[in-house]
Amino acid sequence: MGALALLLVAVALLAIRWGAVDLPTRQFIDLIMGHGEASTEAAILWEIRVPRVLLALLAGIGLAAAGVTWQGVLRNPLADPYLIGVSAGGALGAGLALFWKGDLPLGTQTVPVAAFLGSLLALSLVWSISGRGASFSVERMLLAGVAVGSFLSAILSMMLFWNQESLTTLYFWMLGSFSGRGWEDLSLALPYLSVGLIMVFWQLRHLNVLQLGAERARGLGVDTASVQRWLIIGASLVTASVVAVCGMIGFVGLVVPHLTRLLVGPDLRKVLPASCLLGAILLVGADLAARTLWAPAEMPVGVLTALLGAPFFLYLIARERRA
Repeated sequence: MGALALLLVAVALLAIRWGAVDLPTRQFIDLIMGHGEASTEAAILWEIRVPRVLLALLAGIGLAAAGVTWQGVLRNPLADPYLIGVSAGGALGAGLALFWKGDLPLGTQTVPVAAFLGSLLALSLVWSISGRGASFSVERMLLAGVAVGSFLSAILSMMLFWNQESLTTLYFWMLGSFSGRGWEDLSLALPYLSVGLIMVFWQLRHLNVLQLGAERARGLGVDTASVQRWLIIGASLVTASVVAVCGMIGFVGLVVPHLTRLLVGPDLRKVLPASCLLGAILLVGADLAARTLWAPAEMPVGVLTALLGAPFFLYLIARERRA
């Protein structure tokens, strides 16, 4: 955990230091320490890079925590908010709020609230298709999640077709990007993300017990229905808060928990906090690569995570088949 924390600090400092506009090392240190004078470089550092890096850090924490939660609740290593359709539902809800003509009912809070409601709608559809009680099937839920996610993404794409004046902005938003995000976006996502993480960590000990199976967990005094409800709401709220301000960034919640288990073992009380750190490292590093490797052009960070996550997903399927 200490090594991951130090690595996160190092990657975050590199992400703040490097960019399309190069900051000399001495000037960068002065600006970080608060000794630099007001200048264009200071504005770039504090108004563009710092909030962007912090948002990428929080998004990595949130998506990794959601991935651990879903894999724990479903007891399936292939579960991920992107694959289950929760991300697509949040994207559709946020897209509807962005396309709203006139004053938003809840002001700036409309977008994350709409994203959360969209995530819950997608989740309810997937859950109803998956069956209940003895008829519930994890495999059916994953397949339903892919189908529902594709359908909701198609609806959002159709909305983009009819609103082509916003095509460029929303295209980057659909692919997942931190471009143009600032302090306002950070303050918008932070309350919902914090509440969702509190719910997940609050039930973490019970989530660990659920890995023994629902019947054995009930035998140990765990109210499985209540625990699952709180975990699902918390994970959906975390996912929706990220989607509302950063767009759909896939496969982070799938890849990071598996890598973390290689480091700390299967105990979710260790996996969840370590995954949060590793997820933050991954997204901050991916965003740094997305805006520097092809500078001055910028690739959506969701493209890079998909290039990493899709082959990993295929590897997991092949491993499960061999097993």
